[in-house]
Amino acid sequence: MERIVLLDMKQIDRPVKIARDTIDPERVRELAESIRESGLQQPIKVRPVNGRYEIVFGDRRYLAHKLLELKTIKAIVTEMDDHETVVIRGIENLQRENLTPSEEAACYKLLKVEGGLGIPQIAKRVGKTYLTIQKYLALAECSEEERRAVDQKKISMQVLACLKEIEDPESFKYHFEMAAANGVTINVARLWVDDYLKSKMGQFYSDGGSGPPGGVESAPRPVYMTCECCQGAVEMKDVRSMVVCIPCLKKVRHA
Repeated sequence: MERIVLLDMKQIDRPVKIARDTIDPERVRELAESIRESGLQQPIKVRPVNGRYEIVFGDRRYLAHKLLELKTIKAIVTEMDDHETVVIRGIENLQRENLTPSEEAACYKLLKVEGGLGIPQIAKRVGKTYLTIQKYLALAECSEEERRAVDQKKISMQVLACLKEIEDPESFKYHFEMAAANGVTINVARLWVDDYLKSKMGQFYSDGGSGPPGGVESAPRPVYMTCECCQGAVEMKDVRSMVVCIPCLKKVRHA
C-alpha cells in the first residue's frame, strides 16, 4: 500500500545502483530553480530499507532539494522488493529526456541482469522491438571509448555493430578510429568489413600453403571514405581536400 508523506532528507539514501552513468549538475541546478519558484510538482518514490528509505526514482529531485538545503521532501512510500525496484527504476529512467545511447543501453542491461527480464519482456514493457533492445544490449558490452564515440555522435551504433565483425583487435581498433575520425556511413563500414573478411580468407589459404601463384604479391586493398556531399563510398585515392566554411558546405550538399 502506498502513502504520501513528508520525509526528513536525512532519512533518505540515494539508489544503491544508479542506471544513469552521470547526473548533469546543470540539469539539477535548473530543477532546483524550478522547485524554488513553483515547488515540487511530483513526489519522489522511496521504499523502506533497514529503518531508512531508499530512492526508487526521483534522484534528481532529491539532489535538487539538497542543493536548496531543504530539510524535507514529499515522497510516495511503498513496500517493494529488489526485483520490483530494479524494474520500476529502469523503466522510469528510460522515460527521461535526452538519454544518451549509453545511458539507454545501461537501463536495458539493468532490466536484463538485475531485473531478470528477457529481451522479449523488456521489449514489451518499453514498447520497443526485440532487435532494438538487442542492439542496445550489445552497445552496453562495448568499451567505454566505443560507447563515448557513439554518445558524441562520432560513430553510429549501426556502424559500430558492423565494425564489430572484425575479430582482430588491432584491425578493429584501426577501422574504429578511422570511422570515429571521419564519420563514415554504414555503406563505407560494410566495405571495410567485407574487405577485412576477404583478406582474412586469403590469409587462411596462404597459411595453408597455397598463397599467390608464382610469388606475385597481391594488389594493395583500397581504403574507402564517405563523400561529404553524396554520402557515398569513395576510394581514398579519389578524395580531394578543400577548406570550406559550414554555410558553404551546406550549399554544396544541397546544390
